Amino acid sequence: MFGQSADSIKIDYNYIDSYPQNASVNLNDEFIGKTPLFFVWKDSLFPKTLKINLGGFSEQTEIITTNGLLNRKYTLSPNGKHMVINGVKEDKLPYFKEPRKIVPIVISSIVTAGSGFAAFYFKSLASDNRKDYDVFGDPASLDKEKKYNLLGSISLAALQLGFGALMYFLFID
Repeated sequence: MFGQSADSIKIDYNYIDSYPQNASVNLNDEFIGKTPLFFVWKDSLFPKTLKINLGGFSEQTEIITTNGLLNRKYTLSPNGKHMVINGVKEDKLPYFKEPRKIVPIVISSIVTAGSGFAAFYFKSLASDNRKDYDVFGDPASLDKEKKYNLLGSISLAALQLGFGALMYFLFID
């Protein structure tokens, strides 16, 4: 209702990007920014010389002859013998210097899973006994609730210790 689409000024921007990014963009030997870059033509004089450069990579040069919108992405090539664009090495060794010990990992996994199940089971029993006490007023149900809450708390502590041991054996050299 209050939009001004009919009388707003529409600005069309030129766009230049590169891989890798952060390359300098020069237009007629004047620095205009770094990629990715949105810009407008300062004047209507053409042709213009566009140069994209980044240290360690070959410079890209293009002559722009018309004042139409520019939308380009340049892939820069390394200019050194040993430079690699893709930093992932195919024959890379694993991060850990020694293989992981399987037995402690399996045992701590079993302790973690078992104590997690036990904590859930005992806390569920405690909740059921609390409901029985609230409905029927049976003091034996209250005693069972306390016993199952204690067992559930011990199971939660075992869960935390087992999980800590699992993380230790998995991630510490």
